[in-house]
Amino acid sequence: MKTIKIDDVLNKEMPIIDVRTPAEFEKFHIPGAVNLPIFTNEEREVVGTTYKQKGTEAAKELGISIVSPQIPFIYKRVKELTNHQEFAVYCWRGGMRSKSLVTIFDMMGLPSRQVEGGIRAYRQKVTAGLEDFAIQTTPYLVLEGLTGTSKTEILTALEKKGYPVIDLEGLAAHRGSVFGRVDLPERSQKEFEAKLYLRLIEIGETPYYIIESESKRLGNIIIPDFILEGKQKGTRIQVHAPLSYRIHTILSTYHPEQHHKEISDAITKIEKRFSNEDKEVINQALEAKNYECIIERLLLYYYDPRYEHKAYENEGNIIHLSYKSLEEGIQLVQNEVDRLEIKLRLEGEKVSL
Repeated sequence: MKTIKIDDVLNKEMPIIDVRTPAEFEKFHIPGAVNLPIFTNEEREVVGTTYKQKGTEAAKELGISIVSPQIPFIYKRVKELTNHQEFAVYCWRGGMRSKSLVTIFDMMGLPSRQVEGGIRAYRQKVTAGLEDFAIQTTPYLVLEGLTGTSKTEILTALEKKGYPVIDLEGLAAHRGSVFGRVDLPERSQKEFEAKLYLRLIEIGETPYYIIESESKRLGNIIIPDFILEGKQKGTRIQVHAPLSYRIHTILSTYHPEQHHKEISDAITKIEKRFSNEDKEVINQALEAKNYECIIERLLLYYYDPRYEHKAYENEGNIIHLSYKSLEEGIQLVQNEVDRLEIKLRLEGEKVSL
């Protein structure tokens, strides 16, 4: 049976087949891999239980009985996916699932290789890669501002123009508040770190990174310490927009009329921090589906005070920018980033001398 190292898989850009369960694949997988599970989520649990209770042979017999009827479909599907190219197959750690299929593929004349170490090998590569980035001294430009000032939209626009943006909320699939998961998929820590690693590789050598000012956690995702340290020391671009603009931005982002239950559930999680007056006003507005009123109340009496308190954690110099439209905001931030880039490059040249 032929094997292949994870670096060779990625360098060759060959087709990749992930034979783990859909649940395992969803939590974390090699970029570009196609999930072709040999067990369902439930079947894998049964095989695992059989292994613990009855031993290896019993688990093997059960596994074979489950997989055997699927072989014709798997064979046909792999031919469609790979078009007779050499391809890689992996499971959790290069174990029985991928080994068994690669053996079968080899017998059928399909040019497959088992990934040494499975998904764990890729995880180790991501972890080592992030550790390498952690020791770099690249400075950060930190975009900060009250909720609803279009920080994410500005970062997205700059990234599309080729600026070295690390969109932490996008990578984490979380908007950074109790409402952060509304209409967004779940994402595991491992998947977040893999996406972060790939983004840093994509950016490559750069005189600076641009990030949004985030807390240590985005939902269940923990931001790496080296990014938090860069944020605390970075140059801060603080953006300001009128309250009416911020309310409109939040309405456009969350579409609360389509997610009334999720919004209600999220408010329930934080209502213990409201005053009695705020609680009454917000509950009445929820019942009337007056989302503009809800947002205004949350901004003025919940999010704004909390943000202003957290802002003191950062140490860098602050540059203030005010605008009344997204287009104006994008242009103002871009102009400031361009100015700061020149300054950073000159400072870098002085250090090298």
